[in-house]
Amino acid sequence: MKWSTSLAAMLGLLLTLPLVWLLYIAMLKQSTGVPVAQPVPMLSHEERRSLLTYERDCDSNSDCEPPLQCFFSTRAMSRYCTDSRCVTDMQCPKGFVCRTQTTTTQGDPLRVCALVGERKEGEVCMAHSSTRDYACAEGLLCHARCGRPCKLDDPASCPEGFFCHEGSEDGPLCQPTCEGRSCPEGQQCVVRRPSPQGRQVSLCAKVYGQDCRQNPCPEGQFCRFYESPKHAETVWMECVPICDENTPSCPEGSVCHLSQCLQACTPENPSSCEPGFACHRKTAQEPWRCEPIPRASSQPSP
Repeated sequence: MKWSTSLAAMLGLLLTLPLVWLLYIAMLKQSTGVPVAQPVPMLSHEERRSLLTYERDCDSNSDCEPPLQCFFSTRAMSRYCTDSRCVTDMQCPKGFVCRTQTTTTQGDPLRVCALVGERKEGEVCMAHSSTRDYACAEGLLCHARCGRPCKLDDPASCPEGFFCHEGSEDGPLCQPTCEGRSCPEGQQCVVRRPSPQGRQVSLCAKVYGQDCRQNPCPEGQFCRFYESPKHAETVWMECVPICDENTPSCPEGSVCHLSQCLQACTPENPSSCEPGFACHRKTAQEPWRCEPIPRASSQPSP
């Protein structure tokens, strides 16, 4: 009798989980004042089987039957049609948590099981990383940097040196700021994510290249910003002209790579790149160009 009562209680809880999630989304919309798209529902086994495109390869959401979305899996490194795979952490394997992820194109987000990793609060992270090295530790959300969940109307919900940012699809999270305080010698306060409204995500860091967040790039160029999870408190920035692979039109002394005009260099001459940058190419078909040292060292040149 006790067993049947417990089973009934568990079934009742599972049936209410989707309702609880929808209520959470509604509360989030009200608290932030920002429209939040409702995640795709988690379908039953029978509903999944009735859809011909379920788990089929896709390029965009138009390749999938509603309500399926075209999802890019960082673990499988492929795109396929799917629904949400979880509603709460209880529906994920050990070492995973339920997180919201946007699809490959415009569309509703999905709830998927994401790895729990090793990155600490304030450290660089990758949302839905395929390895634990770049995933946030338990209890933290990822929005370029790991942060604990917080309340926008309660500054005390974040530790010193952090502020509550609207952040990820999973809700507000604490992000670093050096606003109103001085940085250690050799570092400067760098705006990581410019925002026309409210406080900006910023951090004390050593800058290699030119700080194009403080000094905007000339017209026709964009600010290339790079930071490495393995090089804390260091950023690389430079103004980069845009080019076309088919009709390269880069300034003298630069080469076109992935639609960017990058500083040309020769591997035999280390001084052909600025401090903090290294001469690099991934394959023999690519041009030699100056890349941030951690990016160059992560992909050995032939």
